[in-house]
Amino acid sequence: MFVLLKRWYWRHFSQPGTIEFALVLIGAFLTVYYFMWLVGPLVVALCLSYCLDWAVRSAIKHFKISRFLASGIVMIIFIGLCVGLLLFIAPKILQQGAEFYGKVQEFSQNASESANIEDENIDAVISTTVYDLIERTPEPLASMFTREDVENYVNNTRSFVMSNLTQIIKTKIMPSVMNAATWLMYMIVVPIFMFLMLSNKEVLQKRFRTYVLPNNQELISVFWPKINSQIEGYIRGKMLHITIISILNTFAFLTFGLNYAFLLGLGVGLSVVIPYVGAVIITIPILLVSLIQFGFSQAFFWFLLVYIVIQLLDSNVLTPFLFSKAMNLDAFSILAAIMIFGGLWGFWGVFLSIPLATFIGTLIVYWPNADKKVSNEELTTDDNNGEDCSFSEEKNNK
Repeated sequence: MFVLLKRWYWRHFSQPGTIEFALVLIGAFLTVYYFMWLVGPLVVALCLSYCLDWAVRSAIKHFKISRFLASGIVMIIFIGLCVGLLLFIAPKILQQGAEFYGKVQEFSQNASESANIEDENIDAVISTTVYDLIERTPEPLASMFTREDVENYVNNTRSFVMSNLTQIIKTKIMPSVMNAATWLMYMIVVPIFMFLMLSNKEVLQKRFRTYVLPNNQELISVFWPKINSQIEGYIRGKMLHITIISILNTFAFLTFGLNYAFLLGLGVGLSVVIPYVGAVIITIPILLVSLIQFGFSQAFFWFLLVYIVIQLLDSNVLTPFLFSKAMNLDAFSILAAIMIFGGLWGFWGVFLSIPLATFIGTLIVYWPNADKKVSNEELTTDDNNGEDCSFSEEKNNK
C-alpha cells in the first residue's frame, strides 16, 4: 500500500510547484466556502470582469487606445445599462412578483374551501376534460372512476400544488430575493473592483504567478490559457443566453397577453442557468398561469405550441451555437456539478457549476506527471534494507 501511495505521489507531485499549486487550490476552495460572505464582492466582480474583458480587448484592438481608457469606457456603458434596467425593468418585475405571490396566497387560502367561483370553474373544466378522456379509454379503466372521484382528485391536487407553491415561494424564493437585496450595498464596491481588474489585468496576473507559485510559473502558463478560454467563453455565453431567452419569451408572453409576462420571461431566462432541470421547474408556473387565464381554449394550445417551439430552438440551435466549445461535458457531469456546487454555494454555485466542472476536468487531464517512470526495482530499493541494496548493486555490476 505504501508503495502504491509513493508511486502515485511521485507521478503527480514530483514536478516543481505542483504541491504549492495544490495547496493554493485547496486554500481557495476553503476560503470561498467558509468566507463567501466576506469575498462575495470579489467573486461577483471577477465573474463580471470575465464577461466584459472581451469588450475591453475589442476596444483596444479596434480603437488603438490604452487598456485603462478602454476599461473606463466599457464600465461606463455597463453601469448605464444596469441603471437602465433598475429604473425601467426591475420595478415592473418586482410589481408582478408581488402580484403573483399575492395571487398564489389567495389560491392557497381558497383551495381547501373551494369558495372562489373562478377556482370552482377551473376545477370543473379540468375534471370534465379528464373524465371525458377516461370515458374514451377501454374497459375496465373507464368504469374504475366516477365523475365525483375525478373532481375530488382534481380539487385535492390543486390544493396540494397551491399550498406547496406558497411554501416554496415563502421559504425558498423570498429569502433569495432578500439576499439579493443585500447586494445593493456592493453597488459601489463591485464596479470599483471590476474596473481595477479590467484595467490592471496583466499586473494582477503577473502578481498572482509571482507570489502564489514562485517555484514553477510554467505550471500556470500551461493551465491558464486552457482554463481561461473555457471559463470566459462559458460565462460570456451564459449571460448572452439569459438575455436572449428572457427577451424572446417576454415578447412571446406579451403577444399573447399573458399575466406576469415580465416576471415569467425573466424566470425562463434564469432557468437556463440550470440545464435540463431549470426548464422543467419554470414550465410549471407558466402552465398554471396560462391555464388559469385561458382555460382549455384555442389560445392556450397556441400559447403552448409557441412556448414549446421556443424551447426546442433554444436547446437545438441557440445552446449549441453559444456553447459548442465551452460545454464539453456529458449530461451526468453537468447534473452532478449542479447538485454538488449548488449545495455548496447556492445560486452562484449553480451558475458556476459548469465552469468549475470544466476547471476540475482540465486539472485532471493536464496535471503534470513525472517524465521518469518509477520502476519496481527503484521503489523496493528505497523501501528495503541494506541487503536488498547490495543485491541490486551486485546485479547492476553483473
